[in-house]
Amino acid sequence: MRDAKARKADVLAALEQHADMWLSTADPAGRPHLIPVSAWWDGTHLVIATAGASRTAKNLQTNRAARVAGGSPSDAIMIDAEVVENSAVEDSPDLARGFAGAVGWDPRQVGPGWFFFRLRPTRIQAYRGYDELDGRDVMRGARWLT
Repeated sequence: MRDAKARKADVLAALEQHADMWLSTADPAGRPHLIPVSAWWDGTHLVIATAGASRTAKNLQTNRAARVAGGSPSDAIMIDAEVVENSAVEDSPDLARGFAGAVGWDPRQVGPGWFFFRLRPTRIQAYRGYDELDGRDVMRGARWLT
């Protein structure tokens, strides 16, 4: 079983690979919505891009809480996060360049009306199977535990 320091290192390594992840949001009535996203870890925040007219964008603008999941059931990363900023892709050239360089596609080339959402992790859990359920928190209250 990994200790918290090893789990944190594994989480950071996974985030820096800019893997595709799952993003869960909820509307004001609490109905969940789940989509796959490319996420860029900028060292502090996760940055995702989505169409401004999408249900996801609307949910993130009204309910700033989100959950992001990565990995597999046997090596999972669960991130509770909150939106700290959103901006139109065309108004964010530096963010667009960083995102495109990290994830391999540029939302400016997909079409108009896309937005970036910067998500601040508040809780991160990492576990490999049931043996690692105890001690799975590596971040709580937006602070790393190691």
